[in-house]
Amino acid sequence: MNEWITLLINIVIGSVIGGVTNELAIRMLFRPYRPWMIGQVRVPFTPGLIPRRHKELGMQMGKVVENHLLTKDAVRLALGSERTERALRTWLTAFVEKWTSSPQSIRDLLQVLAPALLAGDGGWNRNLKDAAKRHWVELVSRWVGTLADKSLRQLIGPGAEDRLRAAVLSSGPIILDKLRSYLRTPEGVQTVHSMLRNLLGGGMLGGLVGMFLNDEKLTAKVLPYLDELLQSEELAGKLSAVIEQELEKLLDKPGRELLEWAGPDLVRDWSGRLFDVMEAGSLRFIDKPLAELAGPFRQTILDELVPRAARWTVTVLEQNAEQLFQKLSVADIVARQVEEFPLERVEEMIIGISGKEFRMITVLGFLLGGMIGLIQGGLNLFVY
Repeated sequence: MNEWITLLINIVIGSVIGGVTNELAIRMLFRPYRPWMIGQVRVPFTPGLIPRRHKELGMQMGKVVENHLLTKDAVRLALGSERTERALRTWLTAFVEKWTSSPQSIRDLLQVLAPALLAGDGGWNRNLKDAAKRHWVELVSRWVGTLADKSLRQLIGPGAEDRLRAAVLSSGPIILDKLRSYLRTPEGVQTVHSMLRNLLGGGMLGGLVGMFLNDEKLTAKVLPYLDELLQSEELAGKLSAVIEQELEKLLDKPGRELLEWAGPDLVRDWSGRLFDVMEAGSLRFIDKPLAELAGPFRQTILDELVPRAARWTVTVLEQNAEQLFQKLSVADIVARQVEEFPLERVEEMIIGISGKEFRMITVLGFLLGGMIGLIQGGLNLFVY
């Protein structure tokens, strides 16, 4: 009877030793997280295997991911796939639809994204405005400098020159017609009357004319003649020809002469006024809702620009996948992430994935230990 109790004790002891040893080995994969020290001496087997090899584990995982999982070819195929293009097109479409129907204005966005650009009075920030004005003055100065050696003909271009010449050719009859209309007014009659009086004066000629006609009658005689003369096509043609000749002279003048005639003060005043107009226009522009600004182009953007942008983006990413992959340095990213990952979470994750297998290893330790105890006890019974 004692032999059987001894056999049972051997089985129990062997089973406990096997199970506890396997469980301890599993725990030593993770624990302790930090080395145990006795003075200056580190206790053997501390820290656990994974904490001790945490950095090496990250490096190896990074190499595995870069060389076998997230490879350059895999990235290129993923970026160039139709699925990627479709997903990008869907995202761009949603983005465009959101902002082309938004009641927000550009000012609203600036107040969130870059509030320093705006001043308290609703205008642009003073520093921004001054910097923009300096650049504008420099731009105008450079542009004015390019005009010095060019004629007005070169500056306005052939299209504007043709339109200007056509306007000049039609200006003769228009000027004469306006003059006829003026001579029919009381002011025009008075002007002719004054001119005749000054022309005749008080000399012998004036006395002779005055004997037969007074000023009013003389004016009444002259006005119909002037009206008929102003209706003459010949006079209109000559007037247009004279204006055209002066226009040709003006078109051949170099920009230097025109700038000297205008003077630097006029140019500065012109550029300042134009800058003020652009500033006011920009403020009106940023106050308009995005739906109003982009609404007219919404369908064109959705039907044409979004597909092109998606296709172009995918093509560029696919063509530059290798350079992008090298700059990303996937192995370093994975290694750094694994190294920074808390050991508690690593243990929890591995146990969560392989907990059943670890429990089976512990159970197997109990079984193997019990079998060893049984064999050892049986040998004792056989020998003794």
